[in-house]
Amino acid sequence: MLEPSFLNGIIWFYFISRILCTRNKAIISVSILCLFILAISCWLTLNVEHQKKFPEAVEVGGHLSVLPDKYTIDGDSLQMEGSFYISKKEKRKVVAFYRFRSEREKQSWQKINMPIDITLLGEFEVPLAQTNLNGFNYRKYLKEKGIYQTLSIRDIYKIETGNPKMYDVFAWLSCFRKKAIDHCDNLFLKETSLHLKTLIFGFKSSEFSQKEDMLANLGILHLFSLSGMHVTFFIGSFRSFFLRGGITIERLFWLQLLFSIIYAGLTGFSISVVRALIQSMISLGNREFKWRLSGLDCWSLSLVVNLVFQPYVLFSTGGQLSYGLSFFILYVHPIVERVNKRFIRMYCFSLLLTVTMIPLVGRTFFEWQLTSSLFTFLLLPIFERAILPLLTISFLGSFIYKIKLVIDSLELYFVMQQSIFEWLSRYSTFTIVTGVFTPVLFLLIVIVLFLMLHLMYQRSKKVYLLGAGLLLLMNNKYFSFIGTIAFIDVGQGDSIFIQTPFHQENILIDTGGRIAFDKEKWAIKTNQTINADYSVIPYLKSKGVKYLDKVLITHGHMDHFGDLLKINEKIPIRSLYFPEGTENKSAFQQTLNRLKAKGIKCYPVLAGASIRHSISLEILAPTTAGTGENKDSMVVYTKVSGQRFLFTGDLEKEGERQLIQRFPTLRADILKVGHHGSKTSSDSLFIKKIKPREGIISCGRNNRFNHPHEETIVTFEQEQIVQFQTDKNGMIYYEWTPFSKMSSVKTIMEED
Repeated sequence: MLEPSFLNGIIWFYFISRILCTRNKAIISVSILCLFILAISCWLTLNVEHQKKFPEAVEVGGHLSVLPDKYTIDGDSLQMEGSFYISKKEKRKVVAFYRFRSEREKQSWQKINMPIDITLLGEFEVPLAQTNLNGFNYRKYLKEKGIYQTLSIRDIYKIETGNPKMYDVFAWLSCFRKKAIDHCDNLFLKETSLHLKTLIFGFKSSEFSQKEDMLANLGILHLFSLSGMHVTFFIGSFRSFFLRGGITIERLFWLQLLFSIIYAGLTGFSISVVRALIQSMISLGNREFKWRLSGLDCWSLSLVVNLVFQPYVLFSTGGQLSYGLSFFILYVHPIVERVNKRFIRMYCFSLLLTVTMIPLVGRTFFEWQLTSSLFTFLLLPIFERAILPLLTISFLGSFIYKIKLVIDSLELYFVMQQSIFEWLSRYSTFTIVTGVFTPVLFLLIVIVLFLMLHLMYQRSKKVYLLGAGLLLLMNNKYFSFIGTIAFIDVGQGDSIFIQTPFHQENILIDTGGRIAFDKEKWAIKTNQTINADYSVIPYLKSKGVKYLDKVLITHGHMDHFGDLLKINEKIPIRSLYFPEGTENKSAFQQTLNRLKAKGIKCYPVLAGASIRHSISLEILAPTTAGTGENKDSMVVYTKVSGQRFLFTGDLEKEGERQLIQRFPTLRADILKVGHHGSKTSSDSLFIKKIKPREGIISCGRNNRFNHPHEETIVTFEQEQIVQFQTDKNGMIYYEWTPFSKMSSVKTIMEED
């Protein structure tokens, strides 16, 4: 209903056919009722989406109301989620951004633990949509939360704090949650506080973000995300406490309902917690009131209830994983129950659940950790029986008495645990990089999975054949005959990816990177994210890249090699090529030394070199060793499927003239425009000589250098060259096959 597509159409057709074929009037009637309720919910959601937005690109004054657990501080950056209103009639949910101007201002914000009303002046804008193929779509992510605009705050005139109104339950829960989080920070040491905030209150700080890559690599990130495990522990502890205290089961039902609402509020109403609480309450009501519902009925009802209030719940990764896992648990339980030995049964249960998640991780994360099932099997009992009880008792006990020995012991344990996790992440994981699953492949894998579970339940040996088929489907990238040349949107920088058909070779020319500016200590972010985390790395994984066969760095500026080390951490590099003399730049030399220490082959090259395997890359410049500056840029020429590509790095006009003097017959169909479209490159004589049909400019949105320069644009217009820009078009890419010519240019975004 919300986003019609071919895949949705198939699912609709299956559901409607399945319901009608039952010929059961009760089932058909209830289904129609559910569809009617959900249709109204979707209509209301779409109606909100089409409401008039605040004016954009002009300064707007107004008020922003924010609950205390809805803002995060990292360095000098403040991000808030709240309701903005100019008048009582004009009110919208927004995400707001502000930059602190002093350490004192930051400290005053850190003390706030009550709802606030801010009088401010700022500018609204539409959130940035997806800019790279299979990349993160910030606009869609916010839309799923009911947010359609972001607010950049220029000035804050007044901040008012106050107690929530008596009937505002959500505001009170937010206050209690923020106070509890502050209590953890003030009383406990760093690692213990981080685990308390994450595992009990579902608050993921910037410090936790630094550990997410490691936990994801181990396949145990779900243990640190509030889920059914945590709900089972806290609900079970609550029931046990009151039952032992003599409360009857009838009264306990309503007490548990109240506790569920409070617990959901204290965890920030995360999707997985809400799902688990709704399902547990329906299951409890089923036993209490003799509704005679099956486990699948309880799961289905919890989904319908959640969809009524959050129609986009299944669009989010959290919703997909939470409902997907809880759904497959119903199928896996009967299969593993027949295993006699307890520990083997527990591991088989963990392994099968990991296997059932293959379709979802292939659509979202593009990789699957085989060792995840083993680490989950080993660590789940420790979390359930040791870590969660210990943290809960320590937190509650801290309000009565502070015991230094307990605090120090907890910190020592979590520091040791962190060291063990880091070692395991480095040396004992096995990952299959699947690449993105197309809708058809996704459906095919889901069908194979259901058939596998069915045959497992019947104990049929045909399951091994289906298992082999599933493995082939997961490695479909080796059967793909599509090659790609992509100009990745990395902001103000360059990064070009070349993948040949049948996954023969993966080549990256430049990595992108951010130029770092000196800041005071208080203003430096704890979570130092880099561009590659949101651009190059996700895209490469979506293309099934586990290793980069070759990486070429055109010269020694940070916007061309700055993310090299981070990319190598996630996607190991086999060979590195760079212009001779680039190692004279100290920053590049440091990076080079760290790569060599990891055994990566590094080759300095000059004009005349040829890098060949599945395609040939000819190095046209520089002719002599330089110092890694723009004028020393590596120029790469290749011909693929009848099309000539010329990648010029940041080569300047003088270098361009020298290039056409050395290669008077040089021609290019597609030109990677030099130096982000600056006026120091794209000499008119050079452009006339090589006669490109299309020019690709890689530059950042609203960049401080005002790239591309008007002079460059005029040159292209005069020569009737079609130009594309990553700041306007996002990723720009071409595809080809061994059986067809190069495709016409494709872009992710349409120009406004």
